[in-house]
Amino acid sequence: MTTTNAATPSIEDRWLRLAPIKIGWLGMEWERFEREIRMAFDEGIERGVLDRRYEFLFEQDAGLPQGTAKGGVDAFHRLVDAGCLAIGGANYTDSAIALADHANAAQVPLVSMCGTDMFHGEYCFRLGNGDVGIDPGLMVNWLKRQGHKRVAVVAPWSPISEEYFRFFLQECRRLKISIAAVEHITNTTTVDELAAKFDVLRAANADALAWLGYGGLVVSGAVRSALEKVDWDPPRIMTTAFMQYIWGFEQLEGWVGIDQWCPQNPRMHTFHQRFVARYGEDPWMWPNAIPGLAYDIAATIVEGLHRATVLTGPGVKQGIERIRFMPAVTGGPNTHIAGGPFDHQLFKGDWLHYGRVRDGKLEFEGLFEPTDDY
Repeated sequence: MTTTNAATPSIEDRWLRLAPIKIGWLGMEWERFEREIRMAFDEGIERGVLDRRYEFLFEQDAGLPQGTAKGGVDAFHRLVDAGCLAIGGANYTDSAIALADHANAAQVPLVSMCGTDMFHGEYCFRLGNGDVGIDPGLMVNWLKRQGHKRVAVVAPWSPISEEYFRFFLQECRRLKISIAAVEHITNTTTVDELAAKFDVLRAANADALAWLGYGGLVVSGAVRSALEKVDWDPPRIMTTAFMQYIWGFEQLEGWVGIDQWCPQNPRMHTFHQRFVARYGEDPWMWPNAIPGLAYDIAATIVEGLHRATVLTGPGVKQGIERIRFMPAVTGGPNTHIAGGPFDHQLFKGDWLHYGRVRDGKLEFEGLFEPTDDY
C-alpha cells in the first residue's frame, strides 16, 4: 500500500488552481463604472453563483462615433484573442452596428446598452439605454394623452435618429398625431442656426415639440439658448437623450423625456444602499440610471456564466438565453431580464418611462399608460 504525506487541497487552494474567467469591457466609460461591474461579480461569488475567479480586461476604444470603426473592431478582437468569454460594451449605436457581424463571427457574446435594431444576431444582446422603437412609442403616447394634435420635430442627424424618425412617423400615423413640420440639424449646428429652425417650427402652428436623437446640443446649452432666443416655450419631449440631465439640469428645464431611473423601483434603492455600504460613497453620476444599468449588464453576464453548459462563448450565449425573470435595478418596478434563443432584447416590463425637469430638479413623470386607441 502506498501512502502520501501530501495534505488534501483546501477549498481556497482548489479555487486558486482554477484559471480565472476573463470578461472584456469595450469602451472608455467602463473604467468609470468598474466598481459597479465588480460589485455584480463579487456578489455573484458571495452568493455562490460564480464558482471561480474572474479577470476583467478593458479596451477603451469602442470605435464610432468618437473614433473609427476599425479602431473598435481591432479592440474587440484583442479582447477575443485574450480569451474573454463575454464582452460588455459597444454602447453607442454607431459602434454596435459596426461590431455586430464581428461578435457573431467570433462567437463571443457582446452585451450592449445600444438601442438600435441594427445590432442583432446570435451573439448580440441588448440591455438598452433606450430603444429606437420604444422611445418614439412612449413619446407619441405622451403627446396623445396630453391632448397634443400637431407636433413639430427636430431630427439631429445620426444613424439612430433615422431609426427614431421612422418609428415616430409610424406611431403618429397610428395615434393620429399630425406632424406640423420637421427640421434636420447636425452636431455642428450653431445657436443662431438652431434658433432659425425653431422659428420655422413655431410658425407651423404646432402645439408641442419633439426631439429625436442624441443630446449633445441639449447638454451644451445650445437648445435652451435657441429656444430663449426666439422666446418659445412649448410642451416638449425627447428621447433617452434626456438622461444626460446629469450634466446639467438647467439645460433641460421644461423638457419631458424618456428615462430609466425610477423612484418606484425598490431594487434601484437597494442597489444604491449596497454600493454605499461596499464603497463608502455614491456611484458616479448618481442619481442616474447608468450606474444601475452598468450593474445590470455585469449581473446578466454573471447569470449567463452560471447557466452556461460549458465555459465557451457559445456556452455563455446559451446561458444568457436561459435567463428568466431576473430582477433588474434599471427601469420601473416591473422591469426584469429574460432572454431566449431568438430573443436578445433582454429588458422586459416597464424598463422605460417618463421623467421631467422642473425648477432645476428631476421629477418622475410616470410609467406608460395605454390610450383608448389600443
